[in-house]
Amino acid sequence: MDVTSVQRDANNFDFLRFFAASAVVIGHCYWLSGAGNVEPVRLFTGSMDTADIAVNLFFVMSGFLIAASWMNSRSVLDFVAKRALRIFPALCVSVLLTAFVVGPLATGLSLKAYLLNSQTLGYLSNMALITQFHLPAVFTDNPFPGTVNGSVWTLPYEVLMYASLLAMGLLKLFGRLAVLTVPAMLMLIHFQLAPGLGLDSDILRKSTRLGMFFFLGSALYLYRRNLPWNWKVALSLLALSLLSAKTELWLYIHVLTLPYLTIYLAHLRIPRLSGFGRYGDFSYGIYIFSFPIQQLLMHWFSPQLSLGAFMAISLFASIAIAALSWHWIESPALRLKRYLPGARERAARIDLSPAP
Repeated sequence: MDVTSVQRDANNFDFLRFFAASAVVIGHCYWLSGAGNVEPVRLFTGSMDTADIAVNLFFVMSGFLIAASWMNSRSVLDFVAKRALRIFPALCVSVLLTAFVVGPLATGLSLKAYLLNSQTLGYLSNMALITQFHLPAVFTDNPFPGTVNGSVWTLPYEVLMYASLLAMGLLKLFGRLAVLTVPAMLMLIHFQLAPGLGLDSDILRKSTRLGMFFFLGSALYLYRRNLPWNWKVALSLLALSLLSAKTELWLYIHVLTLPYLTIYLAHLRIPRLSGFGRYGDFSYGIYIFSFPIQQLLMHWFSPQLSLGAFMAISLFASIAIAALSWHWIESPALRLKRYLPGARERAARIDLSPAP
């Protein structure tokens, strides 16, 4: 099993990203329709729901691929510019579309009052990764009230992981020892120190949780040639995770098993999946555009819309707008990488920057 290639047609990362983004949409359908108490994955695991696990999967892939990107970048500018071109163009469009199209369609205020409200202007800070969830009098009567785009919370943490890896690289600390030490420290803080010291910080909890998955993904990249990649190991880890569901050990086991399973599946030879992204990588667009679309559907059609219909329409609409985002915003932005220093030398290499 070859886990050394970063060529798009040699792995299943495009499919896994699409799968994870779609899982986020489906998982959010339960909560946004008011059916969060029957979300099946949360009932099974006892702690995390579908969207949580999908985000963890995203961060594992991100850690693996960003480590590869850093190792193959010719400069700090090259590394930073590629990350910025992947994240910010579509994010800015999503924020503007939400604030000035979705918001006016759903607000209980007059258009003038809505536009002049300081909260409307404040929402634009999401473009600078300063997370704001609310717009004035928008979705206040929804089953999941008030939150306009709950997906954007992960983006500052994604960029934090990039910055952390960059800092380690600049300090010459990004190596095999560090990528094991960092997630070990984060696990110690997340599972032992923070609860033991009563540190009830949402930022600390989220950064340590996502950091564990990100840096374990990075560790798998650096150790990719030394690990046994086979179905026996993968099946054993999957069985261990499933058997530990609803126990106090599940979350610990999930942290240790999901990274291997993700990278194993990403490189498993499955006909057709390696070419899944030939028409574009829609995962990021699905992720950042879906939540406002789902909330708007609930605003218009709840409670008449059944959960199954809500899922189908949400997923179809999210993929449709993500396809437009890819072809009109994301892909043109990524083509600007050709102007980065050293771009000609990298012409034959395909960048696999992950969506958050």
